[in-house]
Amino acid sequence: MTIQYKNFIYNEERKFIFAYVPKVACTNWKSLMRYMAGYDDWLDNKLAHDKVNGGLRYLDFGNPSDYALLKDPGIKKYTMVRDPYSRVLSAYLNKIENRLPPQAETDDEDHFRKVVRDIDGFRIDKLGSEAYPEITLEVFLLWLQAGESWFTKDEHWAPQSTLLQQPEIEFDYVGRFETLPEDAPLILHAMGCSKDFPTQNEVNFAPTDANSKVSLYFMPETVALVDEIFANDFRLFRFQRNVSLGGVEISRSISDA
Repeated sequence: MTIQYKNFIYNEERKFIFAYVPKVACTNWKSLMRYMAGYDDWLDNKLAHDKVNGGLRYLDFGNPSDYALLKDPGIKKYTMVRDPYSRVLSAYLNKIENRLPPQAETDDEDHFRKVVRDIDGFRIDKLGSEAYPEITLEVFLLWLQAGESWFTKDEHWAPQSTLLQQPEIEFDYVGRFETLPEDAPLILHAMGCSKDFPTQNEVNFAPTDANSKVSLYFMPETVALVDEIFANDFRLFRFQRNVSLGGVEISRSISDA
């Protein structure tokens, strides 16, 4: 069964659609979507991520009327993307490394505790504990590359091109996380929103600082894995295939990958 991602948010009053991408300031953007929808508690980060009770309309590609909205050129569409290296590292730091070592199953456990145990089972059964004694970024990426588990389809590390239904859906503006201070105000202005982009403190979501940690976590093997797993993101959003490792920049052309 193919997973159906629902990350296109429709603001009917303002006639625009915003497609969020996890690990691309999505808590901030969802909070702003709730602000523009008129909610006084728009800075509540739990409600921002609650698709049932958060009050936002998420479009469904399987619904003909929703699909018509997605294809309607009269409805403006916006999104924001992020360099695949730092995005997948942010997902690893926030969802995986923070939950290490793996814990025994409990009745009320966090969803990503299950994910960590799934990765650990893959490490033991497929990679071998001697060669890979713990869940590192490389183990996480090898698990993603294998794609044997349903958990590998999670939106936090699914390719951005998949989440944004590229190249099927045309966007009026695609911002970049790397230039968020410049791009976010442009998108907000186009949406008719005069609110400043909220800080991480305001949305009560601590950043992983993944951008500054890329050179610490990546090595040639993990760079190659990201190049393969997120090949469509690099191609469709024209990200540069380069990363600094210990002060030495590794650059790869599209034909190298």
